[in-house]
Amino acid sequence: MPFQLLKDEENQYEFVVFTPDNYESLNKAPIVVFLHGSGERGWDPGLPLKGNAHVFENLQLPAVIVVPQCDLNHRAFYGEMEKRALRCIDVAAEQLGASCDKLLLTGYSMGGSSCLWLAAKHPHKFHAIACIAPGITWMGEEPPPHLPLEDKEMFEAMFVASNRPENIAKQIVNTPIWFLQGTYDEPCPIEETRDLITELRKLGAQPKVTEYEGVDHESLTMGLEEEGLFDWLLSLT
Repeated sequence: MPFQLLKDEENQYEFVVFTPDNYESLNKAPIVVFLHGSGERGWDPGLPLKGNAHVFENLQLPAVIVVPQCDLNHRAFYGEMEKRALRCIDVAAEQLGASCDKLLLTGYSMGGSSCLWLAAKHPHKFHAIACIAPGITWMGEEPPPHLPLEDKEMFEAMFVASNRPENIAKQIVNTPIWFLQGTYDEPCPIEETRDLITELRKLGAQPKVTEYEGVDHESLTMGLEEEGLFDWLLSLT
């Protein structure tokens, strides 16, 4: 079966991984982490692939796709959920023989924002990012639940401060990134993504950009199926 559940024995949670049909012929395969949107939070490890499992199955990427799930007690992959995502990578490498030295990061909406967060927190860990319809504005008046105190200043700089595009750009400037987003995205306005792209370019980065004219926030499948996306990602490992 291309999809299977792996289990973290210590913390007692399961997560989905995908391997291609020819996985046994691969040597030290790269790991592609996919971070889902807010609607797929919970305790059902299959939920993050709702409606898009066929995309990964059709792609048959020469890699291990690792799909951590954020629980309902958190609003993104920070704190314990950040640790969970990193632990899922380690478990997949241990159990499937994949390479922790070839890590790629993808995400949608909440997961896209979490890609920016993880890349900033671990600047030398991920080779490249595919960021689909990210949001960079924390909408609540209070900090996100269970945000570690030591992360509060960095979180506010990246997602609350008025100059957050500049602050994010400084953190991720050395990580190749491809932004994909609909121009009619209301929950995560594309203008904010454009501001971030501008700041990255000021610093000398060359982010790749795909805008889907007239498309709203529901751009996940379109982004995952973008021609050349995963060829580009995998070329950077």
